[in-house]
Amino acid sequence: MVGVFGNNDAERARLSEMFAKAGHEVTGRFAEVRAGSRKIALVHGDDDNLLRSLTACGGYDVVVHGHTHEAVAAEQGSTLVINPGEICGYLTGKSTFAILDTAAKKARMISF
Repeated sequence: MVGVFGNNDAERARLSEMFAKAGHEVTGRFAEVRAGSRKIALVHGDDDNLLRSLTACGGYDVVVHGHTHEAVAAEQGSTLVINPGEICGYLTGKSTFAILDTAAKKARMISF
């Protein structure tokens, strides 16, 4: 698992340490990953200009972001843009996450 920090993450060193202990990685504010043949950008999404650029540039099959806590997946040009919502449900009252089918380039939102 690869993660990125959000705008309200404080204990970044500790979060990185805990991710590493679990065999995972937090890369900072941005990550570029490959899953199968898909090139995926991960970014928190609090920088509107950066999010728009990543989505519009055509360099990524999928852009995953958060920040607004709204669970949504939509095509923007040739890019699938996913916001998995929020796992804790603290702000929206809805606990959600997304599962990406990289072969089909489709996301399924899961509520629990």
